[in-house]
Amino acid sequence: SVVGLSAKYANERQQFGQPISGFGAIQHKLAEQVIRTFALESSLYRTGQLIHEMEQKLSEGGKSSGETLMGAAKEYAVECAILKVDGSETLDYCVDEGVQIYGGYGFSADYPMDRAYRDSRINRIFEGTNEINRMLAVDMVLKKAMKGELDLMKPAMAIQQELMEIPDFGDEDETLFAAERKAIANMKKAVLMVAGSAVQKYMMGLDKQQEILMLIADMAIQTYVAESTLLRVQKLAGMRGEEAVANQIDIAKVVMSDSVERLARAGRTAISAMGEGDEQRLLLMGLKRFTKLAPFNTIEARRRIAKTVIEKEAYSFA
Repeated sequence: SVVGLSAKYANERQQFGQPISGFGAIQHKLAEQVIRTFALESSLYRTGQLIHEMEQKLSEGGKSSGETLMGAAKEYAVECAILKVDGSETLDYCVDEGVQIYGGYGFSADYPMDRAYRDSRINRIFEGTNEINRMLAVDMVLKKAMKGELDLMKPAMAIQQELMEIPDFGDEDETLFAAERKAIANMKKAVLMVAGSAVQKYMMGLDKQQEILMLIADMAIQTYVAESTLLRVQKLAGMRGEEAVANQIDIAKVVMSDSVERLARAGRTAISAMGEGDEQRLLLMGLKRFTKLAPFNTIEARRRIAKTVIEKEAYSFA
């Protein structure tokens, strides 16, 4: 794999009398390759299971094999669009950093990273460009809402009401990922808040606001990938114990920390373009409220993750 090849070469390549895998900048790259791959994997496993369960349900209802396949694919078309975007961009990131780790040899056909880099780029173009898939994901959700297949109005109204109330600080939950689970729920609220505001402002002209559609899609992608990662690691911790999956817990916490920040940035950009005056201030206040997560030392977590991949010279985080 690109991750394994990157780690192996980082151990072999010497600079200043030591392997470059000993430098923090390289460790960050290796850890980030692992983190993004694991997060993507989590989303793929989750979506694959959802599609499989829907196929079984449709099959039990008397549908033909073709109808079950098409029906399940249609039901989770939004998730598939998200995966196409995140999958191709994760691969691009990993091979790009792989070339960086290989240095000049990354451009040589005698080394594997050159081929990986050239082969990766097309994925963001075919099967629908990533820009189209971003806009399509949001458009499909809104069309479901307009057809009455998905109720977005009640949650959106509940969020507006919540913004007018004093935050509920509640009792502090000390269980694993308690803060992260709350953050996921709030990330979903942030997506609904920004998407709802966009619909209210632009109505049927929303399809012409492509930048805003893509920002909303990015918010949704961050939420889906983060939640998928969290669900997977929670399950692993329950099966194997927290100590046995310490690296995976680090991965989930880094994903959460980064996803909340990326979502907040996309949300701010969209709100700044859509609103003004009191409306903008209220939306920004809501976004700040929904993107709170206690600080986490992602640098040390990445070092721990990098240590494992450097030692094993392979992706071994399933």
